[in-house]
This record gives sequence, structure tokens and C-alpha cells, in this order.
Amino acid sequence: MFEAVLFDMDGLFIDSEPDWHDAESEMMKANGYAWAPADQLQCLGGPLSRVTEYMAKCLNGAKTPEELGAMIVDEMVRRMSGQVQLMPGSLEFSKHVAEAKIPQALVSASPRVIVDAVLSGMKEKYFATSVASGDIERTKPFPDPYLHAAKLLDVNIENCIIFEDSPTGLTAARASGAFVIGIPHYVTVSEEPRLKVIKSFKDIGLSDLENWSQINQRELGRSL
Repeated sequence: MFEAVLFDMDGLFIDSEPDWHDAESEMMKANGYAWAPADQLQCLGGPLSRVTEYMAKCLNGAKTPEELGAMIVDEMVRRMSGQVQLMPGSLEFSKHVAEAKIPQALVSASPRVIVDAVLSGMKEKYFATSVASGDIERTKPFPDPYLHAAKLLDVNIENCIIFEDSPTGLTAARASGAFVIGIPHYVTVSEEPRLKVIKSFKDIGLSDLENWSQINQRELGRSL
């Protein structure tokens, strides 16, 4: 079985992409720019620095990335500080993982203040630790956040499974050396060795984890 289960946060474990879209749309509208679905797709998966640089370019420099970043973080903290909306089946699956005594981590490209707001807004959670943008020097699409999570949990990243949804996050997950499960919502993801795709957490259970663990060992060239 896997040594640990690592989850992305936005759009994967929690249903926050609509909040990000609304917050970004309202902020850009207030600055005279009509935020379109194509803009939202461009920013999917962050990190925040890339999003605010894109926004500043859309505004022709009327606001700096730093100014836009402070505004969007304040708004998202406000939105996430209440009861958090979860993706279908995510908490139930996490609970089953906890019952199997497999450690879990929440690994996000969002700033620590947003991650902490989310965690405080979750009445029930099973994460042993969390990693946010700013905790270490580089965030997604670099693999560093997932490598750091494995270090915090004292596990071998090759024996971990990562759940991700965005191209940015999947790039980080794949580069980490872990076995990866994609649950894409706005993009198309093709399966590869050590990258499988599912539709929802509602479709899986511990038996799937065990099966993927065996596939992982085979694709690593290890005998079972």
C-alpha cells in the first residue's frame, strides 16, 4: 500500500474554483476589465504569482501584481473563512484513508493564509500536515511542495500517491516522482505510466488505492 496520500486543495479537495472565478471577475470588473472564461482557464491551478502577473498584463499595468495579489488574497480569505464547500466524495475518501492509518497531506499553491482559512473552515479533516505557497522557495509547477510534504511525513515520495486536477498541479505531481491520479474538470488529461485519470472521488475506495499501489510498484520495475 502507499506510504502517504497527498491532495491538491483548490478544485480537487475543495470546490473553490467558482469562488476564485467570482473573486477574480469582480476585482477585474472593478478595474474596467471583463474577465472571460478563457482568462479563468489561463489561471487555473495558479500559482498566485502567475495569476496576478497575468491580471496586471490584462490591465496594462494599471495595477501591479503585488497590489492585485493582496486584493485577491483578502477576498479569498473572507470567502474561505466560513464553511468550506468540498468536492463530491473528497472527505469521505479521506476518512477511509485515515481509517486505514495512511498519513495524508494537503498541498496547495495558494498562500498559507488561504490554506489556513480553508483548514479552519473544515469541521472534519484528516490531514497530518499541509504545504502552502511561501512555505518553501518554489511552488507548483515545480515538484518542491510535494517533495516537502513527503519530507514532513517522513515517507518516500515514490511510494506516495498524489491527487491533482490542473495542468500546473499535474506537472508538479508528475515531476515529484509519485504515482499520480488526475481528476480534471476543465481540461483533458491523458493517462501515462504512473498517471491515471478518474472522474470523481465518489468512484474510488481503498481497494483502488491497493490496486494503484501494485501498479505503481510494477511501473517502477519492482517485484511484488
